[in-house]
Amino acid sequence: MVKKIAGILVAMLMGATSFAQDRRDSTVTLFEDLNVPLVEKKHVANTNFQDNWYVSLYGGVTSNWGSDCSHSGFFRLMGPAAMLAVGKEITPISGVRFQINYVRNTGVTDNQFGSVRDLNGIWQDTGFGDLTHNRYKWNSYGLSIDYLLNFTNLILGFREHRKFHLQGVVGIGGSVSRNYTTDEYVNAIKQITGDDDYNRHENQLHNKDKYDNRQHSLICLRAGVAGTFMVARNWNLHVEAVGNLLDNSYDSNPTTKNTWDGHTDFLVGVSYRFNNTGGQAPGFYYPRHDMSEYRKRITAIESLRSQTRRRREELAAMTDTIDVDAQVMYTLIAFDENDTAIDRLQQTNIYTTAYAWAKTPRSIIYITNSTGVDDKLFRKRAAAIRDILLERYEIPASKVWIVASEKDIKPVGDYIELIVND
Repeated sequence: MVKKIAGILVAMLMGATSFAQDRRDSTVTLFEDLNVPLVEKKHVANTNFQDNWYVSLYGGVTSNWGSDCSHSGFFRLMGPAAMLAVGKEITPISGVRFQINYVRNTGVTDNQFGSVRDLNGIWQDTGFGDLTHNRYKWNSYGLSIDYLLNFTNLILGFREHRKFHLQGVVGIGGSVSRNYTTDEYVNAIKQITGDDDYNRHENQLHNKDKYDNRQHSLICLRAGVAGTFMVARNWNLHVEAVGNLLDNSYDSNPTTKNTWDGHTDFLVGVSYRFNNTGGQAPGFYYPRHDMSEYRKRITAIESLRSQTRRRREELAAMTDTIDVDAQVMYTLIAFDENDTAIDRLQQTNIYTTAYAWAKTPRSIIYITNSTGVDDKLFRKRAAAIRDILLERYEIPASKVWIVASEKDIKPVGDYIELIVND
């Protein structure tokens, strides 16, 4: 059963890590395999291994349940509890923590304390025949790993800097219990037996074979709920109730009919969340795409529009030309500084040119330069554009001309200008 539960925990942890960790941008397909990111689309940022770690300290009480605990009140079974945890938020809906804890347990013996042996070995009535179930104490120390499922983000959706989160807790670990002692009936037993040490748990039992007061090392299964309040950038307040399920020998009485013993911890804690990479506040962010490249493209488009407007004005001012029915198209190709590579976004403009030529196959495509610069860099850029037109779009070489200056173009009929922008 323990193996099955552990397998389920691992599966939940692996499945949840896929939430919101995909850095693929949301895109729209323009043509073929060219995808352009949607600038307005937000996504949850991926995090590094060193991000979203925290350390927590808890304190509170625990209440035991198990053998004969029904003979004692709920609050009389309480004892102090403390926990120290180190954890990490893996995704907005899942996290993991490693924790150690201390619990002061309270158990109840079965019906054995109506009488005790005196110094002569004779059974004597303690006078407490109507209160034969005795409470006793012991310490336990635990080490476990917990998986935390964030119900708030899972149901309501992720929102950065939400003030409250409700989480489910499941975990598995180990517990060591030891130091079984009792505090009840000390004076009455001491008066009869004359033994200062008779209040020890094992000394008060008639049938010692029934109880095993040695140190116990047991597997512990954990489940519960936790509430987290964000009080500052790096500080959280936690309130949680977690049940711990252990073998029947946990309270040193493994022969009773109940199969399980355990305790429920009610804890209040505070955690410090370490800053993420680069000093950012801990958490998951909704970053927008880098706009610098898009601003550059927008500037290039505005430049093309200005050049087209000036060209039209120049054509309108020419009085020595023959008015012909011709179609003219201008396209701007932008390159990075001192680079001849055509990025995927600029290939859209080449595609537009090829598409326009397919509509008017009589057109001549001029690859030119508005500044009139005729150098090696311009020639390499023009050759790169021409190669795409010839090879990918199968435009005849006779229809693609490289002209160093726009002013040297002497078109007749339809034509297309591909202007290399410096």
